[in-house]
Amino acid sequence: MSAPTDPVITVLVADDEEDQRVLIDSILRGAEGIRHVVTTVSDGHAALAALRERVFDVALLDLSMPGLDGLAVLEAVAGDPARPQVIFVSGHGTVATATRAMKLGAYDFVEKPVERERLLTLVWKAAEARRVHAKTERLEAMVSRDVGGVRIVTEDPRMHGVLELLQRVAPSDVSVLVTGESGTGKELVARLLHRLSGRHQEPLVALNCAAVSEALAESELFGHEKGAFTGAATRKIGLIEVADGGTLFLDEIGDLDLALQAKLLRALETKQFRRVGGVKEIPTDFRLVSATNRPLQALVDEGVFRGDLYYRINAIVLDLPPLRERPGDIALLARHFLEDLHPGEAAAWSISPEAMRVLESYAWPGNVRELRNVVERGALLAPDRTLRVSDLGTSLGTETASREGEDGAGTASLPALDLGTLERMAVEAALERTGWHQGRAAELLGISDRTLHRKIRGFGLRRPE
Repeated sequence: MSAPTDPVITVLVADDEEDQRVLIDSILRGAEGIRHVVTTVSDGHAALAALRERVFDVALLDLSMPGLDGLAVLEAVAGDPARPQVIFVSGHGTVATATRAMKLGAYDFVEKPVERERLLTLVWKAAEARRVHAKTERLEAMVSRDVGGVRIVTEDPRMHGVLELLQRVAPSDVSVLVTGESGTGKELVARLLHRLSGRHQEPLVALNCAAVSEALAESELFGHEKGAFTGAATRKIGLIEVADGGTLFLDEIGDLDLALQAKLLRALETKQFRRVGGVKEIPTDFRLVSATNRPLQALVDEGVFRGDLYYRINAIVLDLPPLRERPGDIALLARHFLEDLHPGEAAAWSISPEAMRVLESYAWPGNVRELRNVVERGALLAPDRTLRVSDLGTSLGTETASREGEDGAGTASLPALDLGTLERMAVEAALERTGWHQGRAAELLGISDRTLHRKIRGFGLRRPE
């Protein structure tokens, strides 16, 4: 059995002969020092469906399969930047088919019956070629992400996985659900999805479902006709209509009222909607990107979120890890924020080793948004162009470190805390930084005013005299 640290290669095996599938599967799974995660299918249509649903390093395709042969499958995914390296398996290959396959980008051929060592060697080399290609694409994508004000800075492997999936699904119209805690960058991901899509020249419109009242949300989304209700003096165009041809981003979709969830589901399924007070069906064509920091499946179980809508919006899920699980990104992001604050003179700015230790030891309940605010505050308060512990504020637990000086003798690391304590700390920090301006504090935390008010009451917080 392979150790958990062994290299992992994901392989798709498509062959209509069951004995061949079993043979290849047993060879790959029996390899020493490499763990092959193998998926087997029996025809070309199933192979194509698997390639569109998952990312594989290598695909072993039989040239002769019912429905779609191996060449047709490769041709269908040839333009997909996330496609695997393809090795054809055949008992009767010809020069003509080999030439066509190579033009489409096939990696190599293997003849039946397959020979164990040759198969394992080819799969390994093909997987390595796939990884080199993927790395090159990521580097090119980092350049393109900086265009149009959309840039995601990370060296975290899990975030790289999210971005790889994002790049693959961005050109499609499939609905995407972005999950993660407040401050992890869900809106930035939505903007990047739009930027890399075929709809990028059309509008991206956004609505924070937690920031509008239930009474106004329907009008915001669907618009209304003149006289639809008291105060509707003119016709209003809703965001679904504005987003026609582009992307609609619904942040905190878990806070959407059940009645509106039903109307949204109908608009997604029929590509038509009615304004409030209207009878005319208006056609619309938008790509939906949703975001939430709440467990939607649990909300479905509780009956406060529609199951049919949930299954409609989560065709692709991009789960953003919290900053505390990306410790390697803290220094990278801190320096990036300094560059944003001081373009052209960022090289003159630095962060002291002691301050960096404080940043890297803090739990960051407010995630990347909180880190940016701390760096911005520090840059404003720093007497010179070096951020020190004393410039970071007391909410990071820096008082002791400040008293003990910049000699590294103290420690600013926080003890392990439960989520409730971390949430209270984030609320207190936001209120302190905004002078108890609840509107700005709610914006800083990425929650609605009413949610913040509820948390203030729940935690028993009081404004300082």
